[in-house]
Amino acid sequence: MSNFDLYQGDCLEIMKTIPDGSVDMVLTDPPYGMNYQSNWRTATDKFRKIEQDKSLDWIDGFSDELHRLMKPDTAGYVFCSWHKVDVFKQALERNFNIKNLLVWVKNNHGSGDLRGAYAPKHELVLFFHKGRSLLRDGRRPDILEYSKVSGSKMVHPTEKPIDMLGRMVKDSSDTQGVVFDPFMGSGTTGIAAKNLNRNFIGIELDEEYFQIANKRIKEA
Repeated sequence: MSNFDLYQGDCLEIMKTIPDGSVDMVLTDPPYGMNYQSNWRTATDKFRKIEQDKSLDWIDGFSDELHRLMKPDTAGYVFCSWHKVDVFKQALERNFNIKNLLVWVKNNHGSGDLRGAYAPKHELVLFFHKGRSLLRDGRRPDILEYSKVSGSKMVHPTEKPIDMLGRMVKDSSDTQGVVFDPFMGSGTTGIAAKNLNRNFIGIELDEEYFQIANKRIKEA
């Protein structure tokens, strides 16, 4: 039986209460620091703006805490956007060895400037090591082709496909290992961990999304 510890609150504060070396893998999709709001949806529509998405002044302290929590020779995945990838990369390089900049091809373009910019069809994932972590199921390309969650099925505005997160969990953790997601959102990482018989620690600031994540993980 896997263990699941879910916390509602500020991840930087809650991470300080977790003992050193508690985590076998990090997989998270934090705010990108770009004050995102889809032009296809309004703040009064299905989704509101992401909390704490106006700046990345937390990112250096976050990198330091991740390093403390991760065991030696473990791996992490942090989603980001091209808008601030340099900031994420520099913060993680304070403590970790960046191994790849993975490209998730979503097979469906996003929004943004609908008339003045090319339609974005990808997001980026920084893949990094504390020490050295071997891929469990062999090497694969750095291009991830997984369809975006359809709007009718989404329960969070930046929800990621569970099959993609499951692939990452398989690649960089072992059965009963501890997967950590400090920006849990609607809990998809936790569901992937539960499906693959991993333990999970998740943190989410937004109370409504925390309740959604708690319910989804319990029902998985």
